[in-house]
Amino acid sequence: MIKVGLVGIGGMGFVHYNAYKAIDGAKITSVADVRVEVAKEKIGEDDVRVYSSIDELLASESVDMIDICTPSYMHTEMAIKALSAGCHVLCEKPMSISSADTARVIEAARSAGKRFMTAHVVRFMAPYAYLKSVVDSGELGAPVHIDMKRLSAVPTWSWEDWMRDVSKSGGAPIDLSIHDIDFARYVFGEPARVGGTHHPLRDNNDVIVSNLAYDGFTVTVTGGWFAADIPFTAEYFAVFERGYVSLRDGVLVKNGETVELEVKAERVSENTGINIPRADGYADEIEYFVGCLNDGTEPNIITPEDSEATVKLVERILESAIKI
Repeated sequence: MIKVGLVGIGGMGFVHYNAYKAIDGAKITSVADVRVEVAKEKIGEDDVRVYSSIDELLASESVDMIDICTPSYMHTEMAIKALSAGCHVLCEKPMSISSADTARVIEAARSAGKRFMTAHVVRFMAPYAYLKSVVDSGELGAPVHIDMKRLSAVPTWSWEDWMRDVSKSGGAPIDLSIHDIDFARYVFGEPARVGGTHHPLRDNNDVIVSNLAYDGFTVTVTGGWFAADIPFTAEYFAVFERGYVSLRDGVLVKNGETVELEVKAERVSENTGINIPRADGYADEIEYFVGCLNDGTEPNIITPEDSEATVKLVERILESAIKI
């Protein structure tokens, strides 16, 4: 049984916390959060010890793995600290808000001989895994154009409002749009050319439209935080030589026919407490990493170098994007 220390039990941390309940082979034994009373309230009667910091947890507990769900600007230092203490690390995305720090995490994992994986959950979400299977199988021919969107109201709910501080979150490009940019890299590799437009965060609006050019087809990724009170939206429309696959309002369609995907109810996060009302994939990504630890294998769905390359791709897009 892998003993897990969860660091951060805010919105995303609580999603992770509940996901472990559907996983065999791992158990959260301790939680660290600066808001100790909030953590205790979320844990309730569960047999889990609570600490006020990752330092206190590492000094007091013998855990095999640290799961980091803290604000993005804390990821690098916490990952290095946990790896140096002899723990494997699963870290919420992004690996770092800057590629200037990603190499430090990779080196820390290598030096410690421990495994590190960034939790790019979209790679594990059923509708996106389905799209990848269509691409890989070639059943609809070659891709022609793929349009991906991820939109939400500006996240005013974050602890100490860190998400609206671009120096701490990277704004919509590195916090939100990175999901779909990473998925495009996962499926198609590095684009030959990139471009786009970026409306940097002001007046509670932050919108980036990324254009990724591949050999013979294009991928457009739109990510945005808006001052308007809009519902969270994640969708795609993928056109191929012989048809299309779309995800809209949670409904997956291929060539006009609804596709029913089997997702076990206990693996779907309901009422997440953040701006995502319902999501799958979290238990799957955690179970995958835990499985690698139990099997003694390196995670290859998402490698540390993969995570670093995604951060660098977002930076490459931002460098080329027209500011508006």
